[in-house]
Amino acid sequence: MVALQLLASEFAITVTNGDVWLAIGLALLLGGGCLAFGTWVARTVGLLKSDAPAGETLGVGLAAGLMVLAAWWAAIWSGGRSSFTPVAVGFAIAIGLAVARRLRPQTYAEPQVAAMGETAGDTARSSRHRSMILTALAGGVFVVAVALLYGSTIAPSPRDGVQPVEFNDEAFYAILGRDLAATGTETHLPASGFSDLPGVPTQMWYHWAELWLASAVITMFGTVPMAARYFVVLPIVLLAAAALTGTLVRRVGRTPSRRAFLFGFLVCLFLAPVPLIPGPFFSSWAVGMIFGITLYGLGAVAGLLALFSVAVLSGRTATWALAGFVGSAIAFILPAHVVVAALALVGLGSIWAIRVAQSVIATRRLPSVSAIWVRILMATAAFLVATVVWGMLTGHSQGGSSPSSTGPSSIVSPFNASWRASVAITVLGAGAFFAILVVWFLRGRERPVQADLYLGTMLLLFAGAIAWGARLGEFTMFYLFFGGIAVFATPVAAVAVWTLWERLRATKHLRLAVGLAVLCAIQLELGVVNGVLRLQAFGPQVEEVPISVSLIASIKQLPSDAKLAYACRPFDESGFGVPRLLSIDAHTGRRVVPMCFEAEVFAALIGSERSVEVPNSSFLWAPQRALYPDAEADPSSEAVADFLKDHGIGYIYTDAMHPNSLVDNAVPVATSGDAEVLRVP
Repeated sequence: MVALQLLASEFAITVTNGDVWLAIGLALLLGGGCLAFGTWVARTVGLLKSDAPAGETLGVGLAAGLMVLAAWWAAIWSGGRSSFTPVAVGFAIAIGLAVARRLRPQTYAEPQVAAMGETAGDTARSSRHRSMILTALAGGVFVVAVALLYGSTIAPSPRDGVQPVEFNDEAFYAILGRDLAATGTETHLPASGFSDLPGVPTQMWYHWAELWLASAVITMFGTVPMAARYFVVLPIVLLAAAALTGTLVRRVGRTPSRRAFLFGFLVCLFLAPVPLIPGPFFSSWAVGMIFGITLYGLGAVAGLLALFSVAVLSGRTATWALAGFVGSAIAFILPAHVVVAALALVGLGSIWAIRVAQSVIATRRLPSVSAIWVRILMATAAFLVATVVWGMLTGHSQGGSSPSSTGPSSIVSPFNASWRASVAITVLGAGAFFAILVVWFLRGRERPVQADLYLGTMLLLFAGAIAWGARLGEFTMFYLFFGGIAVFATPVAAVAVWTLWERLRATKHLRLAVGLAVLCAIQLELGVVNGVLRLQAFGPQVEEVPISVSLIASIKQLPSDAKLAYACRPFDESGFGVPRLLSIDAHTGRRVVPMCFEAEVFAALIGSERSVEVPNSSFLWAPQRALYPDAEADPSSEAVADFLKDHGIGYIYTDAMHPNSLVDNAVPVATSGDAEVLRVP
C-alpha cells in the first residue's frame, strides 16, 4: 500500500512537469521515425515481408531502425573509434546490396485488371494499413505510459524547490550518454572526475548501444541526460523488445493469434521467477524487462531479433543482402552487451556442437546446411571477427590489470552458500519457465527448430549459473545468470507456455490448460508488483538530502570544467567510477568526486562479511587513495587542499549528510538551507 501511494504521489508530480511531456513528444517522433526507417530497411533486405502482421512489423521494423541508426551514429560521431564501426559498415553494405538488387531491370508479368469493384488485394492492403495505424497508435500509448512510469520511479521530477537525488546507477548511465555526445569515447571512468589513469584502457566493452542513442538525442535536440535516457530512448527500446517477444510467440508457435502476440508482449515486461521463500540478495533479483531494459537495452533487442531470424529465415530467399544484414545484427550483440553476446555464443555453439556430433555419429558426415544459413554464418563470423579486431585496435578492454589482489574476489568464495541459495530459490520459483523443459521433452522430435531453441536456452542458463558461481567475487558476473533469464529464457518460456497451452487444449486436457493459464496469470501479476517495486528501489535515494533547485542553478554557473568534491564515509560509495552524488553531475554537467576511503560494499550481497578493511576493487585505481589508504585515514586540511588543486577540483559540496571535513578555510559561494558550495582557496 505504501509503495502504491508513493507511486501515485510521484505520478501526480510527473504528469504536471512540462519538460517530461516535451521529452515524451520527442520520443514519439523518434520512435515513429525509427519504425518507418527500420520497416523500409527490413523489407528491403528481405527480412520482413510486406504482408507481415502489424505487430511483427512494429517489432522487427522498430528493432532494425534502432540498431542501424545507433550503429551508424556511433561510427560517425566517434570518428570511427566506436566498437560499433564494423557492424555499421555491415549494415551499410547489406542495405546497399539490397537497393542495388531492387534497381536492376526485371521482367514483370502484366497485372490483371479487375473487371469491376475493389480487388481482394486492395481490401487486404487497406485492412493491413488500418491494422498498422492502430498498432502504431497503441505503441505510442505504450511509450507514453512507460515514460510516465519511469518518471514516477527512477527519474523523479523536482518538487517544492528541490530535486530528489537519483540512485547513482541511474544518474551514471544518463551521464555516459552525455559523455558520448561530448567525446565520442566509449569509457565509463570519466564519471569519477578523473581521466588518463595509468593502466586503464582507452575504451571499454560495455552496453553502449542505447547510450549512443541517448547521445544522439542530447546532441541534436539539447535534451537533458536523464530525460534523453528515461523518457525518450528506453521506452522505445522496451517497445521493440516486447513486440519482438510477441512476434516470436506467434512465429515459433506457428499461430496467427493476436492473443499469442499480446501474451508474449506481457511476458517480456513482467514474467520472472518468483522468490517463494526469503533468501540472499540475489535470490529475488530476477525481474521482467520493465526494469531489465535498463540493464540490457539494445543488447536484448538484438538478441530477440536474432531469435526471430532463426524462426523465419528458412522461408526467405538466400541473398547476400539478407545474410549481411542478419550477420551484422547478430554481431551487433557484442558491442551492445558483451555478456548477452557471450550467452548467445554458448547457446548457439552448444547446439551446433551437438548437431555436428549427432550427424558424424549417424552418417560420418557434417550436417547439411541450407544456402541462406551458410551465408549468414559466414557474414556473422566475418563481422564478429572484425568487431573484436577493431575493438582491440581502438583500445577497447574489459578493464586494466589490478594493482592489488585485494577486493571482493579475495574474500568471497566461489560457489558459496549465498550462490547456492540464490540459484536454488530462483529455480524453485521459476514457475512458467519449466514449460521450456516440458515442451522440449514432449515435442523435441516434432519441431526440431523449437527443440534446439529450448535446449540451447537451458544450456546457456546452466553455463551462466556455473560461470557466475566460479567468478562470484566479481560482483557484476551475476549478469551471466540473470541476463540469460531476462533476454533468452523469458521469450523462449513465452513460446513454450503458448505451445503447451495449445497442445493441452487440442488433446482435451482442459483442466490442465486452465491450470497453466492461472499459473501464468498469477506469475505475471506478481511480476507487475515486483517490477514496480524494483523501479522504486532504484529511484530516489531517501537517505540523501534532496538538492535545492536554486543550488543546482548556482552550480551550473560555475566554469564548465569545474569539479566538486564532497566528504563521504567508507561504506557510502559503491565504486570509484560511480560516485554517490552523481545526481549533481546529471543535472549540472559538473563532475563530483568522493573524498574518502571506499570499502567493499558488495561482498555482503554475495556471501561474505562486510569489512571496512577491504577496499572495493575500483578504488584501487582512485587517485584519492593516496590520501585515504584505509578507513582510519584523516588527512590534514592542507593535504586535501593540495590534492584538490593538483587535480583541478576547485569546489566542495556540503549538506547535512556530507559536512565539510575536507578544507577548513573553504569559502562559501552559494548557499541553500544546510547545503553549500564552497570554493577551495
